[in-house]
Amino acid sequence: MNFLMNFLMNRSSLPPRHRRRAGILLAVGMLATVPSAFAVEGRTPGLARAVDAAWQRAAEARRAEGETVRAATGRRIARSFAADEPALSYTRTDGEWYGGSRAAEGRETEVALSWPLWMPGQRGAALRAARADVGWADANLALTRLEVAGKVREAAWDIAVRQAELELVQARVGFMKKLAEDVDRRVGAGDLARSDALAARADLLEAEAERADAQRGLRAAQAEWRVLTGLEEMPDANEIENESHLDVDKLVADAGTPPVLAAAEQAVQRAEGQLTAVRRSLGTPPELAIGTKKEVPGPGLPGENSLTVELRVPLGLGARRSQLRAQAQTELDASQAELTLARSRQAAALEESRLAIALADQQLDSERQRTQLLGERSRLMQRAFAAGEIDLAELLRTLRTSTEADASLARRHAEHGLAHARLLQVIGMLP
Repeated sequence: MNFLMNFLMNRSSLPPRHRRRAGILLAVGMLATVPSAFAVEGRTPGLARAVDAAWQRAAEARRAEGETVRAATGRRIARSFAADEPALSYTRTDGEWYGGSRAAEGRETEVALSWPLWMPGQRGAALRAARADVGWADANLALTRLEVAGKVREAAWDIAVRQAELELVQARVGFMKKLAEDVDRRVGAGDLARSDALAARADLLEAEAERADAQRGLRAAQAEWRVLTGLEEMPDANEIENESHLDVDKLVADAGTPPVLAAAEQAVQRAEGQLTAVRRSLGTPPELAIGTKKEVPGPGLPGENSLTVELRVPLGLGARRSQLRAQAQTELDASQAELTLARSRQAAALEESRLAIALADQQLDSERQRTQLLGERSRLMQRAFAAGEIDLAELLRTLRTSTEADASLARRHAEHGLAHARLLQVIGMLP
């Protein structure tokens, strides 16, 4: 960006509106010091608010919330006195009753209440399994929210870097327009050849095409932000930049169990609880039914009332129970393997994130120094061109190299910020 600073700060070679743009660019400082041009004070959403907005729109959020409701319902069922829903039955039978020497129309009516029973130890196992299921649902909810936050962070940085690139290209267009006008005047005065004017105009057209590409890319990033968050306001570049200045070592030292590991650990506990509950279960729960029966042999005859008690106990010896056990054991084995794999991935991701930050720091420093050197060279080449010591083609090549360096610096700055944001994702830190 130095070559642009040098040219834009040279008031003899820029109109006032381009000098004002130079001041904006210098203040922006490659995203580091002020909000985006689209971030108006009082209207820029913080990352936390943007994450909340994205959460309200995310389909995966609805699934995760539904899992918590399901798990809470399962815990309430496990706390109930019955193993399943009680049932009320009513039976009435009309027909002929044969007794003695004559037949008459009789009636039999029975009303009973039945409810499934917990076997010894079965309710406790079911309750522990339900609590583990609730713990897994809560951990999965936290993990899903972190994943949504990661999408918001990535989208915010995408807008920031595209905005910076657009500012650079706009500044280049302004300078190339002024340079083309100066070349036209010098061609008219006989100082330069007509081919120089054509070259300057060609570079101006190239810069304008790059500006159109940058505008299109920025609009696409902003559209993606609106789809993700539902917000019309763009993110605050100050806030996303501030995340890259946090103390990495302190963050890692103070970080607790990240959501990805918490979810994997809860999945193991959930599978263990389900396996224990299946082992305690006989499949269909035992059922106790208590009712009354009234028998009337015929019209005008006295009826008889009786109390009925029925106990139905499944043997639990069928293949279905073995199948449920095998399924629960398979789920436990798979969740334990996933936990081992998640721990390895977490360790690798943390190491990779810290290494990425260290490399991004080095690359950003190197790119800044390179940009400064090319900026100094551009200033010297500008003086040489003004003195007639070099031709326009050589100056344009120098400017193009400096432009590429400025764009590279913007990308390095974004990579640096993204590296910090991804570390925050790895350790499970929400905005």
